[in-house]
Amino acid sequence: MPTFDRTTIVRGPCKITYDGATFYSKGGVALTLTNATFDKETDAYGVVGKAKTDLQIVVEFEPIGEIEHLTVLFPYGNTAMGAGIYGGTDKPLVIVATDGTYTVNNAAITQMPSIRCSANNTAFGSVQFTGLLDIGGDPSLLADYYSVAGGNPIGTAFDATKLITAPYRATLGGSIGPFFSEGGFEIAFELGLNPITVDGIGTVDMSLQNLGATITFIPTGISKTSFDTFFGSLDAGEELASSTLDITTATVGGLNFDCAAVQLLDLQNRFSPTDNRLGQVTLAAKRTFNTGAPVDLFTVAAVS
Repeated sequence: MPTFDRTTIVRGPCKITYDGATFYSKGGVALTLTNATFDKETDAYGVVGKAKTDLQIVVEFEPIGEIEHLTVLFPYGNTAMGAGIYGGTDKPLVIVATDGTYTVNNAAITQMPSIRCSANNTAFGSVQFTGLLDIGGDPSLLADYYSVAGGNPIGTAFDATKLITAPYRATLGGSIGPFFSEGGFEIAFELGLNPITVDGIGTVDMSLQNLGATITFIPTGISKTSFDTFFGSLDAGEELASSTLDITTATVGGLNFDCAAVQLLDLQNRFSPTDNRLGQVTLAAKRTFNTGAPVDLFTVAAVS
């Protein structure tokens, strides 16, 4: 009869440190090591094996919602297209738990967290980091990607006073708003990254190829025709109308999210005895320029 030692099962929370910032997670933290492969294939026998082409380490978690370290979580608002995101110096991501300290030697954010401007939810969605081979590293050595050392307590750095949930209002240009939303304002980011690979080494960097932001909300306390001007006087092929966007709160420590320009993609009207007439509005951030130089696609800061 087989036996089992229950002490071999390891569980427990952690804290994450990266680029001078300390994060706690709303839920669990997942660290995944993935070998990218190619098939060794023969006509007579099909695939007879898989060989490694790359190793990447992905760490994903939802920050607890402490409104701090915004420049760490949202680093790409003014990054030039084509620029490498890993830089000239490795930035380690360290996961500290009581059973071990897990260090990803060279990490960068490859998916920025969504932002929830709401009185009924914490501020951030999931963030994703990807770890690559460190500078000058040997791709045959796991230690040049990742290491595990002794564990430590997760400490006392968590500050519950920075979990700011507050009512937010938005203003479009100088004429629409400020207005509230039925369920808060949700901002999602689209990050296009191009892997930079070297044969025999793997991925050594990623360059920024595109950056987008989509803002969704259900406006309330505003005329049902307020957004109709975004749809008129446009021929096919003509640039969509645009406007500045400001989402903010009067609560100190909350978030202030701004876009120099947004364009309205869709507007829903609802006909129901239980729903307000105006439904979801979807806006997309638009790149603007100042004397030929690109303006930050978005800015996010804490209200002081």
